[in-house]
Amino acid sequence: AVMHSESNTAVPTSNKKKKKHRLNWKRFILFLFCIFLLVCIAVGIYVGRAISAAPDIDTSEIYSILSESTVIYDDEGNEIDTVFSEQNRTNVEYKDLPQDLIDAVVALEDKTFWDHHGFNFIRILGAIKESIFGGGQVSGTSTITQQLARNLFLKDKQFDHDMTRKIQEAYYTIILEKELSKEEIITAYLNTIYLGYGSY
Repeated sequence: AVMHSESNTAVPTSNKKKKKHRLNWKRFILFLFCIFLLVCIAVGIYVGRAISAAPDIDTSEIYSILSESTVIYDDEGNEIDTVFSEQNRTNVEYKDLPQDLIDAVVALEDKTFWDHHGFNFIRILGAIKESIFGGGQVSGTSTITQQLARNLFLKDKQFDHDMTRKIQEAYYTIILEKELSKEEIITAYLNTIYLGYGSY
């Protein structure tokens, strides 16, 4: 007589544990993905609200925002006096700006000004790294375009450090870079910044 041994079809306990372990990891990864997705949606809504709250701007009207000093002449065309309220400013065209002045400001404020599209991401990452290891705030990351956006369109909020202001600043920076040439941006910037003793 031929004897047939019954094969053991029971799954070893170690295999069951491995499967359960894999299942737990899959659930955990799915949970993390859901959390990440919810955070992205929340951030998107927050950014959308901040941008929708930002007033519309017209980059062709920049110099109407920058008030110039009033020059008084006599009947023979000689300059008698200059009158201003808060800002003593004379707007200058790009062709009249000394190259050394442009080079000096770019070297000090934003070395990659002529190459970037509004933001210096390497500088931002470096500042974040310094903030993490140094325990301070993220600062010194603004490009010339970002500073211009802040000086022109966010005067009332320029010293606020809240996220809404930073989002609006980034939004205006993108518009400036899209609609103006680098020469127009640096000219507007130099016509905007404070030079001391009420002079702009």
